[in-house]
Amino acid sequence: MAESIKGKKLNKGEWAEFYVMLKLLGEGKLYAADKLLCKNCKNYLDILKIIRQEYENQVIEYIIDEKKSQVIIKLQNSEDILIRIAAYEFNQNADILFNGIKNEKGSSVLAPDSVCDFAKIIYVSKPKAPAVKALKKQFGGKNDIFIEVRDGQTSIVSIMGFSIKSKFGQNPTLFNAGSSSQFLYKLYGCNDRIMNDFNGISENDGRGWSKCKEYLVKNNISMEFSGTQNPVYSENLFLIRESMSKIMAWCVKDRLIDSNDSHNVKETIERMTEANPLGVQNPKVYYEKAMKDFLIAGFTGMTAGRTWDGKEQVNGGYIVVMDNGDILCYHSNDREAFRDYLYRNTYFEYVSADKYVWSRIIKVDGYYYLPLNISVRFNTHIR
Repeated sequence: MAESIKGKKLNKGEWAEFYVMLKLLGEGKLYAADKLLCKNCKNYLDILKIIRQEYENQVIEYIIDEKKSQVIIKLQNSEDILIRIAAYEFNQNADILFNGIKNEKGSSVLAPDSVCDFAKIIYVSKPKAPAVKALKKQFGGKNDIFIEVRDGQTSIVSIMGFSIKSKFGQNPTLFNAGSSSQFLYKLYGCNDRIMNDFNGISENDGRGWSKCKEYLVKNNISMEFSGTQNPVYSENLFLIRESMSKIMAWCVKDRLIDSNDSHNVKETIERMTEANPLGVQNPKVYYEKAMKDFLIAGFTGMTAGRTWDGKEQVNGGYIVVMDNGDILCYHSNDREAFRDYLYRNTYFEYVSADKYVWSRIIKVDGYYYLPLNISVRFNTHIR
């Protein structure tokens, strides 16, 4: 029997992973989404089993017995059944969990006691289960859940790894900012006095970035992209395409310096298409495709601080928990719809200047540079 999870506080995104497990085992189907994140009732995956590694040396399988409307729980590579439980109990506990945490306040919340009791019965002591080691080696590290599925259209059976995002917690981040994701811009018209004055600007105990921008304009400071501060990030972007650093740097400057009304990725790229800073022959196709390539790379494993091999580390796709409790997915057969969804539903986010170590001018070999930094986050409203 598993340890009790009573008293464990997790953020809503982490509880969403347990909710997905319960709901999928209860319903037995995972429906695909269209490009507007609406259910496509004709496109679905039958859930055959969910595979979790609750313990260091033990993988547990949750197998759906469709004929008996049961879930069989057993250790992998063993014929011995730990327990059989009616599928409706998984659905019931999924709904209790969802309703119990959706409107809770705070960054970390508790699950209802009855759900915690059920978790113990089904051998769950880690609502956010660690990756199955053997599958992690095969598929990579961005998967939150491994599912054996049967395609409803082709009847092909396969094991897929999915990343899970939730719409009932804080909007999830697609690409996280960090100290390694800074873009450096060479400044013209700067001197030591300006650097010291600029670096000392603050407002309401924060950096006061709007005042920083005003100061740059007042002192006629211009800037030009110099490069990414971290060579690892530069190489990772190069793997997406040779010009990706310049494309991202233009977007970062558009977000933080040029201060346009919309910070959505799609609208930013539309402005870039009109400006065509790289002078490409087909800017509408070129910049949109480049940004979609960046978004899918960020979603499937590429980060700023770790050397990337160019491989996508989510082989199945993306599961989203809607704010009404529905669970939808984009999987490998819906690649273009998923790319379009990412492009239409993300924005460039301002991040803490102190936490992510940017916004203060540095002097290197007599030249002045300003590091800028952003993350990419999902929008609240789907379009």
